[in-house]
Amino acid sequence: MSELELTKISDTEFRIKGVLMMHTVMSILKDLSNNLKSQSEIRIDFSGVENSDSAAVALIISWLSTVKQMKIKIHLVNLPQQILDIAKASDLLEILPID
Repeated sequence: MSELELTKISDTEFRIKGVLMMHTVMSILKDLSNNLKSQSEIRIDFSGVENSDSAAVALIISWLSTVKQMKIKIHLVNLPQQILDIAKASDLLEILPID
């Protein structure tokens, strides 16, 4: 099984790679907030996610709360269909900032 990592591509762009599931999300929960300083906007690319479950949606909601407190606009790109399906079933799809 692949490790999960959040890679900082630039000051405003991040990429997630690996398996985004209950047993892995805690490893990157704080990584985003630790990499935010004075950004006004960030983008997170999920194209490297190999597999995901509902913990991925919980992670995204946690990150949304973090960036809202910091007044940072977030864009989620290349979300896997699994995450989109869970968000839709949970009536969360319309609150996610998906590009």
